[in-house]
Amino acid sequence: MTVLLEGAGLGKSYGGVHAVDDVSLRLSAGEVLGLIGPNGAGKTTLVDLLDGAQPADSGTLSIRGRRLTGPPSRRARAGLARTFQHPHLALDLTVRENVLLGAAAPKLAGVGGLLGGLVAGAFRPSGSRFDGTLHRVAEALDLGDLRRRCGDLTLGEQRLVEVARALAQEPSVLLLDEPFAGADAAGIAAISAAVRAVREQGCGIILVDHNVDIVASLVDRIMLLRFGSVVFDGDPAECMASPEMQDVYFGTGGERVVP
Repeated sequence: MTVLLEGAGLGKSYGGVHAVDDVSLRLSAGEVLGLIGPNGAGKTTLVDLLDGAQPADSGTLSIRGRRLTGPPSRRARAGLARTFQHPHLALDLTVRENVLLGAAAPKLAGVGGLLGGLVAGAFRPSGSRFDGTLHRVAEALDLGDLRRRCGDLTLGEQRLVEVARALAQEPSVLLLDEPFAGADAAGIAAISAAVRAVREQGCGIILVDHNVDIVASLVDRIMLLRFGSVVFDGDPAECMASPEMQDVYFGTGGERVVP
């Protein structure tokens, strides 16, 4: 099976606190890896290191065997897309325009190029060269009226738009950070279906969420983090029943997080 993303010895510290401590991971094509742990375990920090939002203090990262460095824009061009714990949308733009930002992002050189593409007409009311991607993603996630302003959407609706924007990049590696937080039952079902669909197309996915039951139902493997370190890496059912899981969530090893 093709290895898409590989990290070795990744570390990030803030003062004397090791937010991510010597974490290694491997993600294959068509694999969904669940990343769980209580608040403060280092999940989002690890995702930040993977997508370049924060620089790692140590370790190496590669995608398809090629060293991966630099800012998020460079990693997007290499095939990596992500969502955020708190949705990062252009709230004054419409649903359509936000999703098209995702479709255009890997093809433009950073923020300057992205804004240049917008001015040049990438987001005209009709005729966009990215419209095919837009409509496939919008239909898959049932985004509704694409003319709605994102600032007028509920948190759950914003989550859907952000997942759609990431999918519109047609990534080989997708990082989903808390995609189910604030989503209603329909949103959870839509995002879950999208995860299953893109994995069938060979995309590798890292899924971070506090709802461990949903995570376990979608993933092939779980990594459990505690204080920045991996304490379990393996089968989801085995993880859920493991002493490490019981200790981290329900014992003295960490704060209990209600699924």
